[in-house]
Amino acid sequence: MRRIITLTLFLNLYALCCAQMGQEIYTFMNMTTSARQSALGGNANSSWDNDPNMAMFNPAMMNEKMHNQVGINYASYLADVKLGALSYVYNPKEGNHFLSLHGRYVDYGDFKAADEAGVVTGDFTATDAAVTLGYAYRISEFFTVGGNLSYVTSKIESYSSSAILADLGVVFHDVDYYTTVSAVVRNFGKQLTYYNDRREKLPIQANLGISHRFERTPIELTLTLHDLQKFDISYPTNKNGEEVRFGRKIMDHVSLGAEFFPESVFNLRAGYNFKRGNELSIEDQRSFAGLTLGFGLKISYFRLDYAWGRYNAAGNTHTFGLRIDLENIFAPRYNW
Repeated sequence: MRRIITLTLFLNLYALCCAQMGQEIYTFMNMTTSARQSALGGNANSSWDNDPNMAMFNPAMMNEKMHNQVGINYASYLADVKLGALSYVYNPKEGNHFLSLHGRYVDYGDFKAADEAGVVTGDFTATDAAVTLGYAYRISEFFTVGGNLSYVTSKIESYSSSAILADLGVVFHDVDYYTTVSAVVRNFGKQLTYYNDRREKLPIQANLGISHRFERTPIELTLTLHDLQKFDISYPTNKNGEEVRFGRKIMDHVSLGAEFFPESVFNLRAGYNFKRGNELSIEDQRSFAGLTLGFGLKISYFRLDYAWGRYNAAGNTHTFGLRIDLENIFAPRYNW
């Protein structure tokens, strides 16, 4: 009965939160924040292990293995855009309740300010930031539900905007068959202050992720269906100026990932984002747009993560991550 109630509540909320994609504000809330997620194609949130970064994108991913785990990430994007993120998960008294704290910050660099005549009057900056509190409850051996609440602020020059946003997720995890299904609706809420006193669209996003770890083969495969709140998220035309077809519109929701030797001392990761590959590729050139690669290396109580992403010939992205096992540093509780 609890399973039915959980799924019913989630589907009702999903229906209420479906929105048109367009000129939204706070879109940085949907940017991939961790090196591991980036290497798996972006938006991946269905790997059931001790990675606290997964809880930022779906709070229901929290589990006992994440207790006292810290994730720190830094990404260097194109055009001097930089992103930093922090995640921490706590499991009080080893029970069915989980708490998390997350923070993220985006610096878009320095810009030149000019008046109506084009005369430069100085410099200004643009930044986005968010602080997130999360809670999850394991309602059965297979199901966990969770929610995030975020205070978000955005600043451009002397102007600013703020909002309270929430996420709601549910996870089905089958220990015996090493399969995890993760569903989440993200970034619904209320804008508190506005740019130019005008309310703007929130970056609502609905994602579905499925991961399966093979029992006798050291590999975990991940399928992520992102931006399900709207069917048509594709650019209207393809590289040849032709209207995008139905099949392409479906595939633009898909990203794939593979992690080799998961949870071992050293692992390799690869991913592909179809939307990025379709829209950022260059005609008659092999640009590898949409492809991501990465690795993880465990050293004592630390795991170093790295991801490389190919957008197009203009440049690549590099994401660096550090996971710290505070639990085993200060008070060992698990033998991993």
